[in-house]
Amino acid sequence: MVVAPPLEDVVRSLRDALLLTTGLMLALLGCPRGSGETTLPVVTSDNPAAEAALAEAEAAEADGNTPEALTRYRAFIRDYPTDPLVAMAHLHIGRLLVAEGNLVEARAELAHVREHDEPAVADRALLYEAVAMHLQGESEGAIAQLRPLVNRTVTPDETVLLFQTIAAAASRLGRKDDALEAYDALARSDVPAVVREEARTRIDDLTNEIDAEQVDDLFTRLPRSGYAWPSIARRALREAFARGDLGRVRVVAASLEEERVTLDRELQSIALRAERTGRTDPGAIGAILPLSGRGQEVGQLALQALMLAAGLPPDRPPTENTPRVFHRDSGGDPERAARAVDDLVTLHQVVAIVGPIEGRSSRAAARRAEELGVPILTLSPDPHIVQEGQNVFRLFPSPADEASALVEQALASGARRFAAFRPDHGYGETMTSAFRAAVTEQGGEWVGEVRYPPSSTSLGEVLEGLDALRPDALFVPDHARQIAVIAPSLAAAGWWSAGSNAAPPEDARPVRLLLPSVALDDQLVRSTGRYLQGAFFAQTFHAPSASGVGRELADAFQQRYRRTPDAYAASAFDAFQLIRTTVQQGATTREGVRDGLSRLRLETAAASGGVGPNREPVRGTRVLTLEGAAFATP
Repeated sequence: MVVAPPLEDVVRSLRDALLLTTGLMLALLGCPRGSGETTLPVVTSDNPAAEAALAEAEAAEADGNTPEALTRYRAFIRDYPTDPLVAMAHLHIGRLLVAEGNLVEARAELAHVREHDEPAVADRALLYEAVAMHLQGESEGAIAQLRPLVNRTVTPDETVLLFQTIAAAASRLGRKDDALEAYDALARSDVPAVVREEARTRIDDLTNEIDAEQVDDLFTRLPRSGYAWPSIARRALREAFARGDLGRVRVVAASLEEERVTLDRELQSIALRAERTGRTDPGAIGAILPLSGRGQEVGQLALQALMLAAGLPPDRPPTENTPRVFHRDSGGDPERAARAVDDLVTLHQVVAIVGPIEGRSSRAAARRAEELGVPILTLSPDPHIVQEGQNVFRLFPSPADEASALVEQALASGARRFAAFRPDHGYGETMTSAFRAAVTEQGGEWVGEVRYPPSSTSLGEVLEGLDALRPDALFVPDHARQIAVIAPSLAAAGWWSAGSNAAPPEDARPVRLLLPSVALDDQLVRSTGRYLQGAFFAQTFHAPSASGVGRELADAFQQRYRRTPDAYAASAFDAFQLIRTTVQQGATTREGVRDGLSRLRLETAAASGGVGPNREPVRGTRVLTLEGAAFATP
């Protein structure tokens, strides 16, 4: 809150009338100590004695002898009750009483004058009465009474009092925008330079304090010739950019340029970016991937897949139709990912963005992409990310997608009783919750779950809990390295993988193992494959068993990079193809790409098949089964 300092001199300092926090007014009441004149509106009398008596009272006031002045003014009213100058005596008394804080009596005195025939006299009574009203807590009424007096004050001192009272009352009511407007009017008024400078200081403070939603209103209603407008306009530029309203940024920037307002380097960059963001290059596709820190190996594979999809680097000179990929490193940092969206949109005018991968960065980037109106195909499994807005797409399967596909395949194979054998940690809980929901939704029978300590190597006692459940399909949501321990432990406890090529013990109980994508590892086949025969694995992409476009990607990737693409690489490859095909079909704007993506159906390398109207994968995932030493479609 902006707080006016207390004033020591009621006469010489006619600025800073009010202490906003206490309502104490110590000055700005027009007392002419040291000035020798009252500057009151001229009201004359035909009675020389009355004129002399009022002059004696005014002289006492000018000398700073308030008690004597009050005595003489009251005597004047008693002795000359019908003289025209009696209104001036009431006005003087009211003004002095306001200065002393005797507000009730002050308002009673001023009431005699507020409807005076001379408008300048009535206005002055209304001014001091409004000051008293504010000091008594009637700030709303004070503002209503003061606004009509703007441009009608008699002296610079009263101009200061008028606007500072409006500012003080508005601040007390929490209306900082109105307070700023009042200080701006004061800074433009014909008042002492020190007052204008103090008003500017208040304006600077309030510009940083007002709510963001008030900025645009002030940008419109403040006069551009004032001190406040350039500061408000600069802030309006920042606020519009922060919320992604680049159209507004361009409007504000044009106004600043028109008024020849100097911008610092940051604002110049914002204005330039907004101007460039208004343009879209249909051949430019952005990517935000973790190219450093945790996850950099996955990010590098995804970037290589993008380059492969785009035919980069080209084997011939590029043409205007050659696609371009501009990438940024998210580094696992959400703020960095959001800034990357800004860079790609404003510097390179990309038509759409692929990535990020990691959850928090994907959320931050998706939020910023929605603000800027650019389609973003995230590679995150977060099922809620599409809720960030209509420009946000998810191409990677969620836990629910994997669970649903596994349950559907298990039911088709004859399973009916479903259970989970899960690690006691967050991933195990999330996946099991999704699996249980899928079982219920698809008409299976959920018989329960058994938990085990994460990374446990001794599962004998825990496995006994499965005996009472008697499942014929068992979901094990764990990573491949732990499945290598769990699968033989299950077999040792009598739970043998259904479809096993190895001869099970006579008392073995067959169970269909259902495993998430993180459990599929070709090394697992060599170490524990005999215990996993017939198990179902959810997988969005598996290079060794891929066919069609997936096979083409795996072969081309191996040939160029001498390595095998993973599911994220395949999804990045598909994301590029979806965007590029939409553009080739005629979409030249970001809105066109956004709308076209949900209608496009392509054969994809990964399982998705593109994105549907819900901006999620058309097909969440594929299911593979282990047959001998190879994975195949069931």
